[in-house]
Amino acid sequence: MGDDNKVSDFIIDSRSSYFLHPSDPPGALITATCFDGKNFDLWEKAVITAWTPNNKVAFIDGTITKSDMKKEGNPAQMNA
Repeated sequence: MGDDNKVSDFIIDSRSSYFLHPSDPPGALITATCFDGKNFDLWEKAVITAWTPNNKVAFIDGTITKSDMKKEGNPAQMNA
């Protein structure tokens, strides 16, 4: 029996780059280092250090592309 749309197949993977933890609200301060146009090296290191444990660096280093996000599939999973 072709039960391709099972609700039970929906699994939230906390290791996914798309996973948003409750402590990752929009607008949250991720680093105290502000980019002022002159301190890129310091700012870049601070941002990568802040985002690495949350598995979010892929969004800024080009690992995840727009086409990858479209292939991810179920919009409900993207909003979970």
